Amino acid sequence: MSRSSERYGRASFEAGPSLRQILAFGLYQALVAVLTVGTAFATRHPAGALSILVTLLWALPSVLLGLGGPTLADVNNHLPYGAGDHFMRRGAEAPYPPVAAALIVAARAATAHLVGLYVPRRRDA
Repeated sequence: MSRSSERYGRASFEAGPSLRQILAFGLYQALVAVLTVGTAFATRHPAGALSILVTLLWALPSVLLGLGGPTLADVNNHLPYGAGDHFMRRGAEAPYPPVAAALIVAARAATAHLVGLYVPRRRDA
């Protein structure tokens, strides 16, 4: 561990880790944007899309982690927020590597986007 990360906790101000964190954050935000667009297309209502996204990205992880237990923590690790957190932060406590975490978030985003493409075609046909 570098001297700067020892003094300041988890933060690292070295070029390599900082660039990796910036790129990981940008990729995570892009995947959340894809998830958001898919959800918005599927619901066709701003309040419905916002309710689903707030529940999926903030409320459900808070409840699962607040209740505690290894099973609920494992469920949270496979939601977009939990997987994104493991992807953006490197740590020994992560249950899977960062690439697997990115693939989990990408799979959730792709699923939402495909549902968002399918539902309006089916509904408006």
